[in-house]
Amino acid sequence: MFASSIRRATARLVKFPSVVIGCHVSAKESRQTVMAVCYRRPAHLANRLEKGYACRLFSAMPDDQLNKRVDAFQSLFVEARMCIEDMVDAAETTYFDEDAETAKEAVAAAVDEFKSIINDIEDADQKNRVMRSNGLKVEQLKGELEMAIKGGH
Repeated sequence: MFASSIRRATARLVKFPSVVIGCHVSAKESRQTVMAVCYRRPAHLANRLEKGYACRLFSAMPDDQLNKRVDAFQSLFVEARMCIEDMVDAAETTYFDEDAETAKEAVAAAVDEFKSIINDIEDADQKNRVMRSNGLKVEQLKGELEMAIKGGH
């Protein structure tokens, strides 16, 4: 019964091939429900697609891949914070310039990784979620570095 519900839902989507550009069917056996979501072409794209223009479909980055990339950013963030702390501790010593350079490189690596993650995410909701949870960390890191270099620890 459950498999036939999925077949019926996908069959309904196939009836309209000129307007459906993709579909996602998910099923939860515990609730015995079938959900089918279809994405329709906007009217301004329908003509372009018929004329052979390319169309880019946006999809969410898989959660496991996104989590790995965000974890890598988090590691770089922690490393950059430690480098900034080392630089502050080395203030007015001969090691300050070396620690400052290391901190700048670590902050640049963390910021570049974050920008890379944001640029690779195509789904607006997913991008906003990552920006809300980590965007301020990037600005904090930049501010801490600037303050430490100017000596305002």
